[in-house]
Amino acid sequence: MATLLGRWFRRATAYTGLILLATVSFLFSPVPLTEDEYCGTYLHLTRFAGFTANCDGFVYMEDARYPAKLLEQGEVRQSRPLFILLGTAVGYPVTWAVQGLQTSGLLPASLVQKLPVKYQPLLGFYVGYVLLNYVVLLAALLLFWYLYYRLTGGHGSRWVLVALLIFLVSNQVTKAFFWTVHQQMFTFLVPLLLAYTGLQLRESGRWRAWLPGLALLGGLLALVYGSFVLGLPVLLYGAWLQRNKTFSTGFFLQLAGLSFLFTLPTLSWVGLLKLHGVTYYNHEAQSYGQLVWLRAAWQQPFTGFLQLVGRNLLRFLVTVPAIAPFLGLAAGVVLWPRKARLSHQPLIFLSGLLLLQTGFLAGLGYYKERLTFALLPLLLLIIAVKLLQYPGRQTGAWLLAAALGWHIWQVVRYGPFS
Repeated sequence: MATLLGRWFRRATAYTGLILLATVSFLFSPVPLTEDEYCGTYLHLTRFAGFTANCDGFVYMEDARYPAKLLEQGEVRQSRPLFILLGTAVGYPVTWAVQGLQTSGLLPASLVQKLPVKYQPLLGFYVGYVLLNYVVLLAALLLFWYLYYRLTGGHGSRWVLVALLIFLVSNQVTKAFFWTVHQQMFTFLVPLLLAYTGLQLRESGRWRAWLPGLALLGGLLALVYGSFVLGLPVLLYGAWLQRNKTFSTGFFLQLAGLSFLFTLPTLSWVGLLKLHGVTYYNHEAQSYGQLVWLRAAWQQPFTGFLQLVGRNLLRFLVTVPAIAPFLGLAAGVVLWPRKARLSHQPLIFLSGLLLLQTGFLAGLGYYKERLTFALLPLLLLIIAVKLLQYPGRQTGAWLLAAALGWHIWQVVRYGPFS
C-alpha cells in the first residue's frame, strides 16, 4: 500500500511540474492590445508578464466569501452551490494565511495595494480558486494516465503518453482560465470521469451494485458543474448492463429510481430555496437558453423548428475548428489501414462517450470554443488506443515533437484572454 501511494505521489509531483511549466509560460504570452479582447481585468505581473482575471470570477469570490448570497433571489451562481461552498472551504484558510503573511511583513501591503480595489479583500479567495483549478487539472492528468494504460492493456508508449498529456495541459482553455477564477478545468475532468465510471460499470459487478449511491453522488456533482449531468446516461448504461436480458417492469422502475436519485440533490436544493421564499434561478438557462431552447423549439411549426435547430447546429460547428488538429489526427489513425490486430471494444466504448458528449454540446444552445474542448480528452484516448498499431519509439518521438511545437504555438500566439 505504501509503495502504491508512493507511486501516485511521485506521479502527482511530476504532473504538478508539467502543469507549472505549461501555465507559467502562458504568463509571458502576448499582452492584449485593447480591453475589448477580454472580459475582466488584465493583471500585469511585470512589463512582459500577466494574466486575465475573468469577469465571472468576482461573483464566484463574493459568493464564496458570503455563501448566504446563494439564498438571494436571482443570484447568478445559484445553480452551482457546491462549487461556491468549495470556494468557501478553501478560500477562508487561504485568506487567513494571506493575512498572516501580511502581518508578518512577508507579504508587503504595497504589493496587495497594486491590485484593483475590489480584488484586495478577496485575494485569499482568488488564490483558493486557483488552487482548485490546479487540483482539478491534476486529477484530470492522473485519471488520463490511468485510463491510458487501462485502455491500451498496459502496452502504451511512455513517450506517447507524455505527448498526449502536453496536449491536455497546454491549450487555449488552460491558457485563458488556469490563473483565474472559473470552472473551465472541469472541461477536462468530466469526460475522463465519465470514461472511468463507464469502464468500472462494464467490468465490475460491485460497481453496478453501487448504482443508487453513484446516482446520488452524480447528482451532487451536478451542483458543482453542470456537465456532470452526463453521469446519468452513463449510470443508466450500467443499469442496462445489469438487466437479465429482458426489459421487465423492474428494469424500467430501476431506471426511474436512478433518475430520481440523480435529481434528488437538485430537487432538495430547490426545496431549500423555496423554504427561504426564493425561486430557483439557473443563469445559464435564463441568459443563454442552455438546453431549454429545445423545449421552445418543439413548440414552433416544423419549418421554424428546422430553422432553429439548423442555426444552432451551425453555431456549434463553428466552434469545432478549435479542436480540428485532434479531430484530424484521430480520424487519420482510425482510418489508416494496419494489419496489426487491435480490440475494437475500447474504441466502440470511447466513440459512444464521444457521441454522448457531442450531442450534449450541440444541444446546449450556447456555444464557445472552450466548451467544445470537452471533446479533447476522449479524442486523445482514441488516438492513444489506435497508436498501439504503430509500435516503436519513432511514433512517440514524432508525437512528442508535435506536442512541444503545439505548446510553443499556444505561448506565442495572440490570445485568447477569456
